[in-house]
Amino acid sequence: MKKNFTKSFALVCALVFAISCSNKGTTGPGGGGKPGSGGGNTVGNGYVLPAGSLSQEEQKQKLDPNKSTKVLFPKGMFESKYFRIPALITTRNGVVLAATDRRYDKTDDLGKRSKIDVIVRRSKDLGNNWEQPITVGPGAKNSDGSDAYGDGFFINCHNGDVILGYIENPGFQNAAKTKLYRSSDEGISWKEVYSFGVDVFQSLGVNVQRGFGASGQGLTLRHGANAGQKRLMFAYLAVAADGIQVLSMISDDDGQNWIAGGKSKIDVNFDETKAFELSSGAVMLNHRYQVSKGGRHWSKADSYNSQSFNFQGTDPDVKDPGNNADLVRYEFDGEAIVKGGEKYALFIHSDAPAKGTWFTARLNHHVKLTPNEFGNGNGNTSGKYIYDKQLVNGGEKLYSGYPAITVLPDGTIGTLTEETPNNAQDQYDIVWRRFNLNWLSDGREYVDYSTGPRFQKPITK
Repeated sequence: MKKNFTKSFALVCALVFAISCSNKGTTGPGGGGKPGSGGGNTVGNGYVLPAGSLSQEEQKQKLDPNKSTKVLFPKGMFESKYFRIPALITTRNGVVLAATDRRYDKTDDLGKRSKIDVIVRRSKDLGNNWEQPITVGPGAKNSDGSDAYGDGFFINCHNGDVILGYIENPGFQNAAKTKLYRSSDEGISWKEVYSFGVDVFQSLGVNVQRGFGASGQGLTLRHGANAGQKRLMFAYLAVAADGIQVLSMISDDDGQNWIAGGKSKIDVNFDETKAFELSSGAVMLNHRYQVSKGGRHWSKADSYNSQSFNFQGTDPDVKDPGNNADLVRYEFDGEAIVKGGEKYALFIHSDAPAKGTWFTARLNHHVKLTPNEFGNGNGNTSGKYIYDKQLVNGGEKLYSGYPAITVLPDGTIGTLTEETPNNAQDQYDIVWRRFNLNWLSDGREYVDYSTGPRFQKPITK
């Protein structure tokens, strides 16, 4: 009898343990690994939360990116062995678009006989569920890479459309065309609307030999002197006859036409660069430096169409191995998420020192929040960030390549990152993660729908 009781007790314990293990990682907002029970709720001053939104009570809990996560582009899926170069944006109507290079047979960049094109996945519930990939552009057909294209970047248009730009083969290896595609249906279909070559920069007196746009995202200008206008821009890394410098492309008519804008100083260490708009309408450039130097560096111009950007120097608050990074205002469709947070901005990068290598030095994505627009536009000053969190637990041992970041309409934050635990050159998965202000601030702040400026008016269709 005792023996049978012991066996029965052991079986019950095993079942309890199994059930307990099966529920790990499902706690927190929304449960089940899919956060957000607030969709359809009316909050603030008549703002209806879109599907997948956190409820007010869920905003007061931590939404952890280690639990709210999905591998969107796993190696070996969607007809491709490899993926690189994430781009991420949220449309005015709350559809999340995630793009990547589909590198069919090898991880090599454009211009190295690598078959590459760009695909996009859509989510209509803030990252809980994702549709199958859509190919933007004609799609690569040739195994030798002769018709390849990649290094995609997104820009939100003022009318609600979305632009996806990419560079054609041979990419950064030689002179190549940049093409802009536009979607008017939340990323379902795309139409080529603009194309330019390196000769466009001759108007700046710069003889560009090769270059490419900022992989990840461009910039929708909404503030200061740009308010009420239809201005867009993106940074363009150029190798010119005189050296390496960052140029800009600007549009005054919501992306219908483009002209060359301004230029940075010449610096042999410059690499991919992202643009950021201050509340005054001034524009900052955040530069990647070569892997031999690392760090993040800043330039600034008082206007989007200034002829030159003034170099500020190194960001003393940021460690970086010479990797791409991303930054965005903490707002949605131009409206601040939290009361008093009109100057809040987010920054994501690899928090690791430079050691003269690419892949193996890129570790440990961190997300930072600045409450004052990167030192009120002074990027080379210290003390700019009040929150700084490691994105992935154990990230110091995780190979962490290019990141992208976006703000969702409920004030939660999404990231799309290159990640792999394996020391295999550029063989990343592209991973989606989502978190909230409560998690980022360790409970010191949360999104309050009753006071947040974004939630005091309905979504503009």
